[in-house]
Amino acid sequence: MTLRVEILFQQPIYEKNMEQFKLDFFRKDHEMVNINFITLSKKKSDDAFISFCLKYKIQKNERTNIFNIIQNEGHYINFVNAEDAEFNLGLLINNLNIRILPTNLYVCWDSFYNIDVFKYDDVIKYFDYIWYPKVDDIIIFDYSFNFCLMIRHDGIIYALN
Repeated sequence: MTLRVEILFQQPIYEKNMEQFKLDFFRKDHEMVNINFITLSKKKSDDAFISFCLKYKIQKNERTNIFNIIQNEGHYINFVNAEDAEFNLGLLINNLNIRILPTNLYVCWDSFYNIDVFKYDDVIKYFDYIWYPKVDDIIIFDYSFNFCLMIRHDGIIYALN
């Protein structure tokens, strides 16, 4: 039995979101399945950043420095690296002791200017198509910011929670 899922995609306002080449690789490997996501509007991305700042007590004028702030104030996850062949994002999230797993995960590609929203299961199952080592620094969080992970281009992970 094959399941065909339609892709939900809204044109981004900025250039940095899930790049087309990633989608092309995904479609090549998974002909009968599409990864579902939407790109938040500028306003919704701005709103997400404001909520993030309130939750983690970060100054709103620090937007362009957000990756450094997470690295400096977050907890270094020293038992795993996203570049490892056995890396499993789902297990990492389970280790954070999240009581209720979210339905969706938000993937921030830059300083909260471009955010794609994926189904939780899609991010877990297809993480290798979403995050690429050497080129991507991303922030992954749930709607209520119960957890926030920054995964650097070198696979090093920091958590805020």
